[in-house]
This record gives sequence, C-alpha cells and structure tokens, in this order.
Amino acid sequence: MPVGPSHPSCFVFERRLFVVPSGTGHGVVETRQSMRGSRVGSRETTVPGGIDVWLLVGGITGGLFLATVAGAVWGVGPVLSLVLFFAMGALVGAVLATGTRSLFVPATASAAHHDGSRGGAAFPAVEVPWDVARAAPDDATADELVLWSTLVTRYRRAEEARVETPGEPATPTPIADEPAPASVEAEYRAAVRDYEPVARLLGFRLP
Repeated sequence: MPVGPSHPSCFVFERRLFVVPSGTGHGVVETRQSMRGSRVGSRETTVPGGIDVWLLVGGITGGLFLATVAGAVWGVGPVLSLVLFFAMGALVGAVLATGTRSLFVPATASAAHHDGSRGGAAFPAVEVPWDVARAAPDDATADELVLWSTLVTRYRRAEEARVETPGEPATPTPIADEPAPASVEAEYRAAVRDYEPVARLLGFRLP
C-alpha cells in the first residue's frame, strides 16, 4: 500500500506531498498551517516585485486624485506641474495607506507576514515525489521518507544538469567556468552512488 496523506508524518499542500522529519519539534498540523500562513501572508501583503500592496495602492490613488483635482479644478495645465502634483499626492497617499494599514493589520500579523514572504515562517518539511510515495512501504518512517526523497530528487537534478550541460556551448563560456562540466559529472556520479540502493529498494530503474 503506497504512502499518502494518511501517513502520520505526511500531509498534502497544493497537491504536493510533504513529510515532517522527526526531531523538528513540530507536528503535521502545525507544519501544514505554517506553510499555508506563510503563503497567504506573502500573497496578501506584497506583489511579485516585493512592494507592499498598501503602499502601492495608496500611492497610485493619492497621485491620481491630486493630479486630477489640479488639472480639472485648479486649472493646472503644464505637464511638469501635473507630474509634480502626482508625486505629492502619491507621497501623501502612501503615508495615509501606511497609517490605515496599522489600524486594520496588527503589528504582530504584519511582522508574521513579512517573515512569511521570506519563507521563515514555514516549519521544516520535505517534499516527497509521488512515485516515491507510491513505491514506499506503508510502514516507512518519516526519516526514511526524508532520506529516500532527498536522494531521489538529488539524483534527478544531477541527471538533468548532466544532460543539459553538453547543449550549452552555443553561448561563449568564460575560461573561469570551464571546469564546470567536471564538477557536474562528479556530482552526478556521487548522486548515482547514493541513489542506487534506494532505486533497488523502491524498484526504480537503475542508471
């Protein structure tokens, strides 16, 4: 029977299976919640560029408002003057947005969100490839799943790097980077050496 989310040390997050290593001091439920909180906090308070959403929206709204009032009500015509009014409005809007955020978002939550955006809020967990989960015995321990998943993932990444390396000479390679293929090959051989016992155990194809 394959290992799945019913395993006492495993859980599914965003359609991926994770295992909590023993000795972390955290359970499955709190680890899953920490990953969810980290992801939600990052999405709620920042945009992909890392800019705070409150500051961005407040700055744009304030700038457009003051520039519109200056042009339509006060009769300001020169573009440079309108740009100046937009900048002043953006500054005021950003300050007001920061103050408004402090009223609705507690300081502790804000700090937690910033930690989450850096990934520091999530507790330790290791992703288990689904084929590893299907091949693993149902009585496998958490640390066995961690070991097998780590070695299988390492081997696959080393294999991909080894395959991709010969196809890159189309772009000039600095002389300082020439030893890279040798290091890639060394990493691949080390990964194969550690992967083979796991492959035999799980019934995977040998290199």
